Amino acid sequence: MTIWKSIQREFTQGNALNRLILINIAVFAIIKIFGLLSWLITQSATSVFTVAVITNVQTYLNPEVLIRKPWTLFTYMFVHEGFLHLLFNMLWLFWFGRIFIDLLKGKRLFAVFTLGGIFGALFAVAGFAVIPALHHNMVGGVPMIGASAAVIAIVIATATYFPNYQVYLLFFGQVRLKYLAIVMVALDLISLPGLNSRGVLSHLGGALFGFVWAWQLKQGNDIAAWFVRLCDWIVQLFEPKPKMRVTYRNQKSNISDVKYEDVGHKVAASQAEIDAILDKISKNGYDSLTKKEKDLLFRQKF
Repeated sequence: MTIWKSIQREFTQGNALNRLILINIAVFAIIKIFGLLSWLITQSATSVFTVAVITNVQTYLNPEVLIRKPWTLFTYMFVHEGFLHLLFNMLWLFWFGRIFIDLLKGKRLFAVFTLGGIFGALFAVAGFAVIPALHHNMVGGVPMIGASAAVIAIVIATATYFPNYQVYLLFFGQVRLKYLAIVMVALDLISLPGLNSRGVLSHLGGALFGFVWAWQLKQGNDIAAWFVRLCDWIVQLFEPKPKMRVTYRNQKSNISDVKYEDVGHKVAASQAEIDAILDKISKNGYDSLTKKEKDLLFRQKF
């Protein structure tokens, strides 16, 4: 199987985490390829085409500019400036997204990622509007790109819902997620007066959304459920109807003459199996799961 076919299979059959990572990598690669072609043809990496794309996918913290390009509240979180920017965001997303998707639903991962990114951008817009020290920085619309706010929403949501879940950190050993989350937010707060105020504000907004979402979920209220239903409705609009195959039985039989079969139907793990695994995690921790149980959770499509 070729690499391209493997990527296609992972995108179509994989979970929400894999799809988010692949989309981010694909967008980064496409923009860089066009930049390279521009440089080869015009000796400049900033062609009219690449500039037009970037200016219409990055978001803006100046409300007067943002109101003319509202879709950028969604698109900006899939665009990255450089390779290291992409790499660190995708590593954080993979590490915490794996925990999130193992213990919660994949659709919730996409919802928290997307809504956390949008809320993070709006929080930064509000911050630039109300913090006097940032008023003079509104020249040029204050563009912003990157998945950091969306990723931090996943990190804080996971740490809030599973505060005592432990991860291994080099030089520090086993660390509970709640302490890691506190350190991340504290570092952002003390970095607010720095050069990347727009990014820090979006981080704090994403963190706030992730915290509120997980806290509400613990109370039995999923504030992102409406977004999940909206995504399901959009997917159904473009989803082809299942092919039907007709099988004729013995006409003398009193049983129905026609049997309809849904071609390509995949039997998912039963809810009872998933509940049993989640109960095992709550009693003995994630590490008590077998490889088969971990794979079942990770591959389960919600």
